[in-house]
Parts: sequence; structure tokens; C-alpha cells
Amino acid sequence: MNASVPMAGTGFVKALPGEIGRDLLARGQVRAFAKGQIIQQRGDQAEEFWYIESGSVQVGRYGVDGRLTLFALIGAGDTFGELAFMGEFPRTVDAIAGTDCRLIRIGKSELQSLMDSDRAVIGLLLKTMALTVQEAFDLIESSRSLTVPQRLAVALLQLCGDQGDGAEIMVTQQDLADLVGVSRVSLGKALTRLQGAGLVAPGYGSVTIRDRAALRAMLAG
Repeated sequence: MNASVPMAGTGFVKALPGEIGRDLLARGQVRAFAKGQIIQQRGDQAEEFWYIESGSVQVGRYGVDGRLTLFALIGAGDTFGELAFMGEFPRTVDAIAGTDCRLIRIGKSELQSLMDSDRAVIGLLLKTMALTVQEAFDLIESSRSLTVPQRLAVALLQLCGDQGDGAEIMVTQQDLADLVGVSRVSLGKALTRLQGAGLVAPGYGSVTIRDRAALRAMLAG
């Protein structure tokens, strides 16, 4: 993996004007997935995209040896699959439930009914898609100069979504190492540094956010 934190998920739905975003989610179908369950597979026709209501989702590609190369681990408030869905091309990545999770499925009928209700929505959807893609590229570019603790902070902030202090993220240290693009040893050192500063509290298969604002401040520093 490269040294930057990938962005396989976006804040596409969150970036829509509040009322429109809520309307779109209300039209979707809630689906529950157990940890390890496959949500989508590479090569599938993209007939929907997904909003993560709770839990986390692993995004990557399975190799011929059956091992998953992790590209991103995304959490509550993130959206994934919308590019393939709107572009009408096959999935390019696999998505697996990283924990038990609740997703909202948004398909063609749900999106079309929203657009039919207000024609101005079409322009807003296109603008929002362009903005979220640009934000993803900007984040990847800026992350190249970040230290390992800072890249870890980016990953943890991405995973906790809209949750505040006290949020428990169910993720292993190996998953975080794969996500950040460093060895397990380097990840452990970075996590210990954040723990020593009182920003996080590692647990067994989890990390609890203690000071979200300070994590964000790390990136400015």
C-alpha cells in the first residue's frame, strides 16, 4: 500500500443539503449485515449505493489466494458505491462488513423518485458528487506529507464518522496498519503515542476516541 490513507468512502449523502439528504435516506431500504458478510463484490453490476448508518465496512480487493488487500475502512456517515452506480459500470472493489453494521441501500427507484419530486435535485446531486470526489483527491494529496501518527489520526477520524468523544471503533491494529500503509510495529508505536497524549484508548479489537478535537488539531500541526 502507499503511504496515504485511501478514501473509498465519501460523505456524499452528508454533503447534500440537509433536507434533501434526509429525504434520500428516508426513501432507502435498511439492511443489516453481520461481521464478515460480503456486501458487494468486484465485477458485480452496480445497482445501488450504500450509506453506513452504524458499524464499519472494509473496502478492498480479494486476491487469488483469498487474502483481502484493504484499501479503506469506513464508518458511520460514509457512503460507498455511488460512483459505479451513477456511472453504470461494474464494481471495482469488494466491500465486507468490518463489524455488525446497518446500511441504507439506495437504488435507482429511490434516486429517481427523489429527482422526480424536485427537478433541482439533479443539479445538486451532480455538484455534490464533483465536490466529494475533489475532497477525496485533496485528502490523498495532503496526506502524503503526514507523519504516521497523523495518518493514523486521519484514519480514526474517518472511521468514527459523526460520533464524538467516547466513540468506540471496532477495528484491529492489523486493520489499522493495513489502512495507514505501515508495519504492525510502526502502527503500534503511533497508537502508543496517541494514547500517551490522551487522545485514544486502545482496547482488544477496538480503539476508543478520547479527544476528537485534539486529533483534528494534530493534522493542522
